[in-house]
Amino acid sequence: MGKMYLFSEITGVVVKSSAPVQDATVEQEYRWAWKDETGKEQVKTDSQGNFSFPAIVRNSFFGSLLPHEPMIRQTLLIKHEGQVYKAWMFDKGNYDQNGELKGKPISLYCDLDEPLSHKGDVYGICQLR
Repeated sequence: MGKMYLFSEITGVVVKSSAPVQDATVEQEYRWAWKDETGKEQVKTDSQGNFSFPAIVRNSFFGSLLPHEPMIRQTLLIKHEGQVYKAWMFDKGNYDQNGELKGKPISLYCDLDEPLSHKGDVYGICQLR
């Protein structure tokens, strides 16, 4: 039975005007097309603006045997002072651990003052650390 990483572990920090943002809500969502599974978790940033999410992993006997094209829509939203910021939007096309960034762990620096932009295949306000 193969491990399928739907969303790799994430660490990050949220800042505004170069200062850490405490108690911002960071919401992680995913939609796994093959199983039509969705999920949502949320955390609050700590006093230094830090947040983290563990990896979302599934085991599937048939998923590891049957040919199919992996497709997992990933989203991170940051909610702070009545605003919603698109932090990370990515369509993952593999089940590899850290497959989003070709083997690199996801470590984000999210500046609420930054405009939305593409960083390769990732869209949002966050930069990779």
